Amino acid sequence: MKTIESLINANKKVYVKMSSDEICKVFFEQAEREGFTFGGEKPTVKHPSDLIAVLPDKSICYVGTIGRIAAGSGAENVVVVDEDDIGLKTENEN
Repeated sequence: MKTIESLINANKKVYVKMSSDEICKVFFEQAEREGFTFGGEKPTVKHPSDLIAVLPDKSICYVGTIGRIAAGSGAENVVVVDEDDIGLKTENEN
């Protein structure tokens, strides 16, 4: 399993696509174990979403309209990964 920290790239916007709320909760748990914050709080207190941004300061956040446009743009300075790229699995998939 890759770390979420390994996705950080100071020169690119990094987004992680989630296929379900359960996968997003697993992502939040891993992010918390790696020391990430979400708006100054623990990621596990947040509601799941289908797209999460990973920021260079070891924080994560929800993605708004502009970020969603960027994630779908295919621009060189944007990286979109899905849970398979990180190796996230729910308990039922383990």
